[in-house]
Amino acid sequence: MRYSWALLILLLIAPLSLPAQKGKKPGKAQAQTVTGCLDEKAGDYVLRGDDMLKEIATLLPVGFEKTSFAKFVGHKVSITGQLLTSTDPPTLRVTSVDHVKNIADICEPGEQK
Repeated sequence: MRYSWALLILLLIAPLSLPAQKGKKPGKAQAQTVTGCLDEKAGDYVLRGDDMLKEIATLLPVGFEKTSFAKFVGHKVSITGQLLTSTDPPTLRVTSVDHVKNIADICEPGEQK
């Protein structure tokens, strides 16, 4: 009987000692918008910075074909997606081709100083 009471007390106290995690989902990245020039590299699609050399992100389509990015190659675009920084360059997970917005039909290098 004494052990039953001790077990009951432990079960009642244990949830009180756990940290509260209301509304947080671990590992869930926020949507980010990245702007750059869309380019094709070895069958993959990448965003390049204004200097046209550095890759800002590799594009990963989720739920659609990666060839949907082809119509934007050579264009300056703004893409909203989930940026995963565990790779170099980071990977931008794009859930819809509608998240790709055309800013300019031509990519021009940024001003050189």
